[in-house]
Amino acid sequence: MSSAPRMEIGKIYMPFGEAVRIALEDIRRRFVRAAITTASVVLGVAFMDALLILAAIARVLGGEGAGVQAYQLWILFISLLVCVVGIMNSMLIAVAERTREIGTWKCLGALDKHVLLLFLIEALLIGVIGGLLGWVIGLLVAVIYGTQVGMSTVMSALSTSSVTIAGLEFLPTAISTFVLSIVLAVFLSLVASLYPAYRAAKLNPAEALRYEV
Repeated sequence: MSSAPRMEIGKIYMPFGEAVRIALEDIRRRFVRAAITTASVVLGVAFMDALLILAAIARVLGGEGAGVQAYQLWILFISLLVCVVGIMNSMLIAVAERTREIGTWKCLGALDKHVLLLFLIEALLIGVIGGLLGWVIGLLVAVIYGTQVGMSTVMSALSTSSVTIAGLEFLPTAISTFVLSIVLAVFLSLVASLYPAYRAAKLNPAEALRYEV
């Protein structure tokens, strides 16, 4: 048996910037679907931010007993779960629509990791945009509510009043809610897109090219 070393002909690279460009182009071409997917993220994050800020305002107005109630946490959990299901469904449909395109990529030399990267970058972009818009809407709800109870109360809640969630003290300032919104939105988008992205990466090129939507 020959022990001669195997020669590596070459490696296929996909620059990260090019992957981002392709993901942005796909979002542009499927703008309506991407907007609907992003909206589910926006609504979930906005509800979370509004819940935290309003709970902090209630604590300023009503004392130490006020805060996030258990039923509100369940509603938040369900809304985020619906958000994940919506993202996963949208990404699965995107995989089905782009099956032949993925087959073409693979025939041109794209590897499984490249296809996986493209879908995860698309999910990352949706998560960042959704988290940012959700944070803005959540703050707007607090400002609108502040016109009723006084902006000084809102500012006091954002700067001094903490909210207890699962035994942890959380200060819902503009910065902390911004970070939480982006991190949560990106996390939910990536988790929901893992299976669709993996499914797209494992498509057989020959079968993908014969696929009819």
